[in-house]
Amino acid sequence: MGTSQSKVDLYAVIRRDHQEGMSQRALQRKHNVTWRTVRRALDGKWPEPRRQQRRRESRLDSYKPLIDEILQVIWMRR
Repeated sequence: MGTSQSKVDLYAVIRRDHQEGMSQRALQRKHNVTWRTVRRALDGKWPEPRRQQRRRESRLDSYKPLIDEILQVIWMRR
């Protein structure tokens, strides 16, 4: 996939090249994608939306109150 090319644009180019007679293997090589990506582009109109990633809790989250307290004590001593 090109550096500035979105998946929607990639799918459109794959479909256009396929209509012009390129084989699926040639499409894989030309666009540097897997056979699954070529198949999805030819089967559907839009790529599936990205999954929303859940925010992971930081290891420091449980210590943040303690860190804030220590920083306040240090700040008060100045």
